[in-house]
Amino acid sequence: MRWTQGAKQGTVIAGGNGAGAGAKHLGVPVGLSFDRR
Repeated sequence: MRWTQGAKQGTVIAGGNGAGAGAKHLGVPVGLSFDRR
């Protein structure tokens, strides 16, 4: 999820497409990385 400062709703930026091995799927994610921009 991405939450902009002051937002009441977030935006899905990874996942949300169900199971699978395609380019739009997360296949066996093993970690998270956060960027403070």
